[in-house]
Amino acid sequence: MINNSTFISPTPRIWHEIHQNLLSYWTDELNGNGLKPPVPLILAGWNFSEDWEKKTRWIETVKWAEKNNCQHLIPELTDEDIYFG
Repeated sequence: MINNSTFISPTPRIWHEIHQNLLSYWTDELNGNGLKPPVPLILAGWNFSEDWEKKTRWIETVKWAEKNNCQHLIPELTDEDIYFG
């Protein structure tokens, strides 16, 4: 079970994979209508953001998936997939 008090976000590689799946869903299933899924804070975004910014963006991503009925595209994360800060 994830300790939510220290969970920040997925690791950059996993977050990128999730974003690609959500982006494909937005393109294919939603026909590009509405807002795109939030851009993950990876690469330079990872290096130049604080943990609270990463956590906030991740929460926005999960909420986007819930709002667009595609939360099934966010896999259960293992400890190796998680950035704890």
